[in-house]
Amino acid sequence: MAPVMKKEGTMPQKIRIVNGWVVTMDPSRRVIRNGTVTIDHARIVSVGPPGSEAAADPTAEVIDAHGCAVLPGFINAHTHLYMTLGRTLGYDQPFELWLPTQKNLIAQFDEEDFAACIRLGIGDNLRSGNTAILDNLALPAVWENRLYEAAIVGATELGARYVLARGYTDQFNAPEYLEPLTAIEQRMRALAKNQRGAADGRIELMLSPMLPWALSRDGFRLTHRLAGELDLRIHMHTAETSNFAGLIEKAYGYRSNIRVYQEGGCLGPDVSLLGCAFLEPEEIGVIRETQTPVVLDPVCAMYIGAGMPPLRQLLAAGVPVGLGTNGLAANGGQDMFESMKCATGLAKAAEQDATVFPQLRALEVATIDGARALGLDGIIGSIEPGKRADLIVVDLDHVHAAPVLNVVAALVFSAKGRDVRDVIVDGRVVVRNRRLLTVDERRLMDRAFESAQRSVDRAGLQGRITP
Repeated sequence: MAPVMKKEGTMPQKIRIVNGWVVTMDPSRRVIRNGTVTIDHARIVSVGPPGSEAAADPTAEVIDAHGCAVLPGFINAHTHLYMTLGRTLGYDQPFELWLPTQKNLIAQFDEEDFAACIRLGIGDNLRSGNTAILDNLALPAVWENRLYEAAIVGATELGARYVLARGYTDQFNAPEYLEPLTAIEQRMRALAKNQRGAADGRIELMLSPMLPWALSRDGFRLTHRLAGELDLRIHMHTAETSNFAGLIEKAYGYRSNIRVYQEGGCLGPDVSLLGCAFLEPEEIGVIRETQTPVVLDPVCAMYIGAGMPPLRQLLAAGVPVGLGTNGLAANGGQDMFESMKCATGLAKAAEQDATVFPQLRALEVATIDGARALGLDGIIGSIEPGKRADLIVVDLDHVHAAPVLNVVAALVFSAKGRDVRDVIVDGRVVVRNRRLLTVDERRLMDRAFESAQRSVDRAGLQGRITP
């Protein structure tokens, strides 16, 4: 597929962002009114009130953030970008019918369709202010690593910070998705060798046993071994619906999600678990004891009629918590503002307590704590000198946000993804004035629509399409 690139001054540079509310998310959670952030190529070099930086460099680009909040780019800690083309299919279906619809569509992709799908999903993330994306992909085994590598190419070209959680299964899954353990090891090693750290360090890789019942005991032991040998983190779906326990029982003879991981050595600070809505108290205890991060997925949880994990207990125990959007077909978009608002609302409703998940906590899980859950908090997630320059400028000068008396509340409860005006990743401006600079948006959407139509025709899903 020919690239749809545009190159117009998007390389890392010296930048000064001035006149905005700087929401640092640093250890003291400072909010600086009319603050200034100075960037020298890929790194933040100073943060403070006007005049606090060294003498202004006349060669630096100045971004005026008057009426805007300046904050760390969001960490989308779980999504499935290969579901982008199916984003309007399957709603109102139960999960057991929705998933086959999406798999059927994905199975029709050729390399051009897949590239169009991933690029559109990354574009949606960047336009929504998500500078770091964990994309959990599991593809038919016949592709080996080719489509995973294509996803990395798309992320590199569009300028995202991209974490590929490469999914795999070896049992109790559709036959075309099963891979022998020898192939899983070979392919994971190849990806780690050839792709990890690409794009000036913006590309990261994770191991992902895709479903707890669909990997053998030997598969989990392999995952544990590879994580140690390759220094990779692990990402897994966990107790997203009440059906997980029954499927695990068929595979293992017991019903515990966490026991599967524990026996395989796949728990701890270097692991992240998506969902965790249907766990027993003793399983929550193991997560707490092992300090295994949990990723919240509130919008998809509402869509499939699931619930939220016991946040009060997890947060009180210091368990790292991140936030994700899940795939576009389970959400409709990639708007982390929406995810923050839904997360705090669902948590308060579940506990019947308005204090249980306050607004600052919601912003933390979308930024610094999300980075911590993915092991990236040393380089991103807050606006601090020395960190990589992943920042967003959010326009709050709108009737739906005014008056801004509390900027954190405005971001969590009033702002939308469409309010993101500028996006900087690794010191590179990738969105300016709500326009992607690294790709032609019109051509991106047109190609995705063409691919979606072809895939729908091949899948026999024409009845789902309306004029």
